[in-house]
Amino acid sequence: MNKSLFTKNKKIAQSRILSLFCYMKVTVIISLFLMSLGFQSCQSEYSERMLKALELKQKYMEVKDIILESNNTNLKPMLVEIEREIKIQAQISGNEELFLAEVWKN
Repeated sequence: MNKSLFTKNKKIAQSRILSLFCYMKVTVIISLFLMSLGFQSCQSEYSERMLKALELKQKYMEVKDIILESNNTNLKPMLVEIEREIKIQAQISGNEELFLAEVWKN
């Protein structure tokens, strides 16, 4: 009788350990999935900010060319405003220094 009870208890323990292990695996998989979604969201936000900043840089270069060609210094405040907008995009990106280096590299 004791041997039968021991075998039964052993099977119950094994079953519970297996259930716990499966639960832990599912928890890890779900956690990894949610973390990957979070990283993807951050990356897409950074990409959006970069696209906006590159558009602003293009506008900056066009205004700068106009100023150089026409000697029209009245447009200089526009350059300052565009630079300010690019800095705002850099601050929102989360890594201002790297962001600005990437925008102004060319």
